Amino acid sequence: MNRITMKDPFTLGKARFEAFSDGVFAIAITLLILEVHLPSASGAAGERAQAHALLAIWPQYLVYVASFATIGIMWLNHHALFHNAHRITHGVIAANLFLLLLISFLPFPTAVLGQLGLTRAAVVYYGLTLTLISIGYTLVYLEVVRAHGVQRSFTLWNIVGLTAYPAATLIGAFWPVGGIVACIALAIFYLMPSNVRSVMIAPANGGE
Repeated sequence: MNRITMKDPFTLGKARFEAFSDGVFAIAITLLILEVHLPSASGAAGERAQAHALLAIWPQYLVYVASFATIGIMWLNHHALFHNAHRITHGVIAANLFLLLLISFLPFPTAVLGQLGLTRAAVVYYGLTLTLISIGYTLVYLEVVRAHGVQRSFTLWNIVGLTAYPAATLIGAFWPVGGIVACIALAIFYLMPSNVRSVMIAPANGGE
């Protein structure tokens, strides 16, 4: 029977790691729809006023799509990243928890935009959250690379996310609608099959 000593590096089973991560992604993406609210007074109005009320909350629809797409692409790329991984080290776990912290926080800035509308402050706050999520994913990526000893893995593809979301945030500071549209465009970009990247990792010796 194998015994773990203090010198053994800590690792976690991949199945349990991915199940926990998928659960957080699923809960966060479900909570987003709870932040889409219709004005309370519209229920007592006529049909024309109700239709107007449904159209008037278009910023909430836009932000919902942006947030849903963002969490969706993070989940998809997270799955691709760990497809070939076989070592879930303490560093990978810590970086992943930081990413999940930010993912589960995203419904709040989404709610802020729903309450305040597409104001500069709200859009910048939202954009900064997406920027932090991009940083969080990059940290997970780097820890996976480090755990598997992959060389020369940081590419232009990684740099795009670290620069594009701050750029979208900057756009939002001057043109709020443009900032949200830029975030949606980034999500569509990362959803394209050619932009879903994994890391070329050698298989574990003897399998795991």
